[in-house]
Amino acid sequence: MAVADLLRRHRFLAVAIAGGVVGSVIGLFLPIRAADPPKAEEAAWSLPNAQALKRFRDDQFQSVRRARFWGELAMPGRRNAEQPSSWSLHAIVTRPVVQVGIGANGKPGSSWVRLGGALPDGATLVAVDRDRIWFEKDGCRRMRALYPDKTKSDADACIGAADDGTAPASTPPPRPSASPAAAPAAGKPL
Repeated sequence: MAVADLLRRHRFLAVAIAGGVVGSVIGLFLPIRAADPPKAEEAAWSLPNAQALKRFRDDQFQSVRRARFWGELAMPGRRNAEQPSSWSLHAIVTRPVVQVGIGANGKPGSSWVRLGGALPDGATLVAVDRDRIWFEKDGCRRMRALYPDKTKSDADACIGAADDGTAPASTPPPRPSASPAAAPAAGKPL
């Protein structure tokens, strides 16, 4: 009675033990058989010739190799491998006189150029904003930022003809102010 009483109280444990015993007996008498390894075939292998492996024509390969899918390759930080800029924008001052600090490549220090003045490459300074300048070179208006965007490769691209007075629609060139705005009188609220 003690065994039957134990089986009634612990049914899960009894079923688990019985399953383990049945599984062990089956495993001892019916082992899992591994598949037979494949028989080695005596196949002769040789390296194929180059003409059988060739998947392209030489003239097609050379034309693709010469193509510049992503433009001309330039070193990091350079605007264009063909036309490196001969000057860089160092500073912009809008008061009391509008002028920009220009550094010529290969020369130490900066030189100051006012509106209408000539830049080191012969361009003319046309307009100045707090963070960018517009200049005309080769009959074309161009813009350069004090803090250039490294993701754009066409930093000095032509944005309009020099004589039509157009600048990019998103950033029109401002008019330089000749005098600062008047300060409010002391003691009067705004």
